[in-house]
Amino acid sequence: MGIFHFKQFSVDDSRCGMKIGTDAVLLGAWTATEHARTIVDAGCGSGVISLMMAQRSRAEKIIAVDISHEACLDATDNAFRSPWSERVEVVENDVTQFFPVVSHPLLIISNPPFFNEQLHSPDADRALARHGNDFTVTELIAIADRNINHPDDSLAFIAPTGRTDEIEFQLSLHRLTVGRICKVFSREGKESIRTLWQVWRESPSAPSLCRDSLYIRDSDNQFSEAYRKLTTDFYLDK
Repeated sequence: MGIFHFKQFSVDDSRCGMKIGTDAVLLGAWTATEHARTIVDAGCGSGVISLMMAQRSRAEKIIAVDISHEACLDATDNAFRSPWSERVEVVENDVTQFFPVVSHPLLIISNPPFFNEQLHSPDADRALARHGNDFTVTELIAIADRNINHPDDSLAFIAPTGRTDEIEFQLSLHRLTVGRICKVFSREGKESIRTLWQVWRESPSAPSLCRDSLYIRDSDNQFSEAYRKLTTDFYLDK
């Protein structure tokens, strides 16, 4: 789609199969980052979430991992041109098979593929990014289970609200507990379309559950005050 200009950085997603969208920006703006020493952006695409994490967090290292060579080219160039090039590392690999060596506390963040339609996109890179037969939300939770072992480690992701029951079941299987959850609505009067999740390992020190809702547009079809406040550090017109 071209180059997107944010307040402190720009992102070129012209080679990446999955283009920048509202889901990625919502996740990058919403996720709690204060304890993270390392952040792993699993399935990073063009690297927009990694750069949002670099802007928002005090993490020493942000590691962006993607299986797509073209996506990694975009992510590498975008990181190099950003103010945080020394903190962002791009790794071309299959995150279901490879996980980098990290310092804890760890935050794993992902806008994972969740489209399971039988009819795949004719564009191979876009199909890989959107459908991800191996890298599903279920596999993402399993990856978190294998790598979250510090009390302040967490996993943050966004998924369709219709998959809530499935996700809650998978989290319980892996002994992960929801600390923050936010239902996202396109506007007032509509059904929730997405849910933002941040989960921790089950333990006495795990955060108490915080539930929230976010309406992107209000009843007048204008961007809501809550959405503007959430994204104000990134969008040029907010």
